[in-house]
Amino acid sequence: MEFRETSRRGFLKIAGAAAGLAAAGPLLRSASGASRSAAVPFPPPRGEEKRALGTTGFRVSTVSFGAMTTRDPDVIRFAVDRGVDYVDTADCYMGGENERIVGRALAGVRDKVVLASKVHIAPVDQMIRSAENSLRSLKVDVIDILQLHGISTEGEVTDGRAREALQKLIDQGKVRVAGVTTHSGQETVLRAVRKHGFYKTVLVAYNFRSDTGVTATVKGALGLSEGLSNTIRSVGESGVGIIGMKTQAGGYPSPPGGASPHQAAIAWVLSNPGVATTIPGMTTYAQVEENLGARGKRFTFGDGFTLRRYAMEIGDRHCGLCGACAGQCPQGVDVPSVLRSLTYLEGYREAGLARSAYRSLPAGRNAEACGDCPSCLVACRLRLPVGRLARETHGRLCG
Repeated sequence: MEFRETSRRGFLKIAGAAAGLAAAGPLLRSASGASRSAAVPFPPPRGEEKRALGTTGFRVSTVSFGAMTTRDPDVIRFAVDRGVDYVDTADCYMGGENERIVGRALAGVRDKVVLASKVHIAPVDQMIRSAENSLRSLKVDVIDILQLHGISTEGEVTDGRAREALQKLIDQGKVRVAGVTTHSGQETVLRAVRKHGFYKTVLVAYNFRSDTGVTATVKGALGLSEGLSNTIRSVGESGVGIIGMKTQAGGYPSPPGGASPHQAAIAWVLSNPGVATTIPGMTTYAQVEENLGARGKRFTFGDGFTLRRYAMEIGDRHCGLCGACAGQCPQGVDVPSVLRSLTYLEGYREAGLARSAYRSLPAGRNAEACGDCPSCLVACRLRLPVGRLARETHGRLCG
């Protein structure tokens, strides 16, 4: 793959030219509301802080690369050149195209990166074929971490088919380490991984809103929940490698003026010593530079103020991905998946991904039934207007 050096140089020239303007006035922001704004000039990355990824034997930079929505391999290559050494993809991202994009990006630099992909629970032979397809798409001989994708229960952690398939792949030298990913039931999954010992890493949705809200506060006070932050800390300390995703609470545009909430959000996640690394999604050079500015950053009082302001901007829109609303709807609506689709649409600004995620929900599990409900019975720890948001999601993504 020929890396388009000119496009990267062009970006850096623009950033450098803006330095004088930034010194004389307010931080410059993106004129388009379609992409994350970033402070200019971009400072050189801080020291490449690395942490052990549990007992895997890997040490990785604290800010890594989530490639789910990245369409340009040069952006990934740019990040690797800037010291990123962990890249996360999956066979299901972009219908398989994302793995091919990552493969092109890592051509010639594969040895610099811990490469992670994913597989779904299925019959053993099917899981092995899926992993072998991923190897071909990525154009590599081995996947460093193959993660069992999107699990939420202890039963899935102990699923015999998955363990057999992953162990065979490890024995064949096609996979080095087995891990899991989780969007809901996260505390349960974390504790189950620690308890049963087969999986070495957990990719978990975690951000500054993870432990907030009335429900979380009440559960903590009654001793009904350890809290996601405390669970991550204790499980990480036990030797499980914890990777944080959804770290910027959806990646919504920054409020105008002020410091970068995206850097503050990453710093908040990394202030938990149980977290080894983070995988913010990045699609532009500016996002890479902005996010890498969080390497080595310590969370400060000012960052707390920045995040409070950011939370006010997204307060009644962003799903906290705790999964506590799962199973609450008497009509059978899969509320967590519905609201995650809305986050893909509004936070990630990925209409195709949002439609694909929403339309993959089977009949009766999407939000069509929400149109007939006079009032919503689903309780949200962040007090989101679940019924209204679900109806809006169906209207925007089902047409």
